[in-house]
Amino acid sequence: MWNLIHKELLDNLLTLRLAVALGVAVLLSVLAALIGSVTYSQSMDAYRAEVARTGDALAQASVYSQLAPHIVVPPQPLFVLCRGTSEVSGVRFWVSCSYVGPPSMLRNAYSNDMMATLMQIDFTAVVMLLLSFLAIALGFDGICGERERGTLKQVLANPVPRHRLIAAKLAGGCLSLWLPLALSFAVSLLILSGNPDVQLAGDDWLRLGLFFALCCAFLAQVFALSLMISAFTRQASTALILCLILWLVGGVGYASLLPSLVRYGTYEPPWQEYVDQARALSAAYDEQLAAWVERHPDPGAAYLKGIQENGVLRYAHPRGYEWLQRRTEFGVAAQLRLAEERFDVLWANQAPLAAQSRDVDQWSILSPFTNFRALAKLLARSTIDDMLGLSAYGRRYREAFIGYLRERGAFSGRRWFTDDPPDQVPLVPDPEQLTEAMLTPDAPFMKGRMAWAAQQQLQAADDPARHLDVSDLPKFGGPWRR
Repeated sequence: MWNLIHKELLDNLLTLRLAVALGVAVLLSVLAALIGSVTYSQSMDAYRAEVARTGDALAQASVYSQLAPHIVVPPQPLFVLCRGTSEVSGVRFWVSCSYVGPPSMLRNAYSNDMMATLMQIDFTAVVMLLLSFLAIALGFDGICGERERGTLKQVLANPVPRHRLIAAKLAGGCLSLWLPLALSFAVSLLILSGNPDVQLAGDDWLRLGLFFALCCAFLAQVFALSLMISAFTRQASTALILCLILWLVGGVGYASLLPSLVRYGTYEPPWQEYVDQARALSAAYDEQLAAWVERHPDPGAAYLKGIQENGVLRYAHPRGYEWLQRRTEFGVAAQLRLAEERFDVLWANQAPLAAQSRDVDQWSILSPFTNFRALAKLLARSTIDDMLGLSAYGRRYREAFIGYLRERGAFSGRRWFTDDPPDQVPLVPDPEQLTEAMLTPDAPFMKGRMAWAAQQQLQAADDPARHLDVSDLPKFGGPWRR
């Protein structure tokens, strides 16, 4: 048995096609790993910048309406080897009271939308296209070629069972294929581990091992199919044509046709349908707020006069703050309902698209090539289910965040929109004594009061009491961790 395997190994290793394929595979793997590594570093820079922005915004928040503890997920290292639905970029989930949406990609300064439309070569593509072609090149004449050369009769003349001959050819061919695969994979890992931004955890190494085993199994499967065709044909040219048809139809053809078939098999609602429904919901919210204001008229412009900056109102009259508190309590409740209704409308529009992506992965099992790609995306955590899982975790965390705000009375208190202390002197101390002309910006009274407000703003910037204490804010983790 070992002599037969040794013969097959020598026959394959001494061929020019294996040497050429080995050189091209290593070269493409190096290029793909280098490009992926650079893209990963850029995505990590964007991730760190977004984390810093979110942290700074939380640290500088002075009113509850400014709190937005967005979820920022770092890019996955294995995306470099297999770019799936979520590419290589990190992912962000917006957390706010007024919006519930799907996760969005992190953008960096080096992003190029034009390049995103081009086919992106990764290690999975090298295995699926180049090394699978090598498997066909090694296996198409494994039996019919020896029959044509007359060496098959000489081998069968010896007391060697046919199943051992087939097993030896399979073993020798697989070992010959796994050599360029192992070299390409090792070079990619060296480039990946040489990037200081890449930090591989224990489960990452486990998934890398499973990914390599998957590549080995895929190449063995393609080689076995080509060897089977070689056994059922009498001429090597016929076997080569059949194997090439299998490679083109089952690989490139089916991978390109499957998304189109799934798309036409599933109803895809137009995006304008969601836009129209979202506008109708926003218009209904505006009508509700306007109706409330009509039933509860404001106390007057003088009572609401203050300094509005970055969503924070300062130096308004206490009576104006009382009215704003009532309006906020009603408005935020309506806003929370609006966010959920808009998400339901959005999900009704996006659910068929998610179903299409799932169907593509499920129907990929019909071809070894697309099935390999789908399983690789599963190991690399770049499937549509990973994106939807983050969305589900994000919604649960948002509910915890809203509960945190409710516990502190954020929706019914004045701290939602102002950080003024209760004894703060208003910009207009006695609104009843003012005329409409005195409230104009050019009036001497308002010029004097605005100068006073500018001095107050300088003092407010250094006042620690105006900053919110968010040390007890729920952190994304625990039950929401992957």
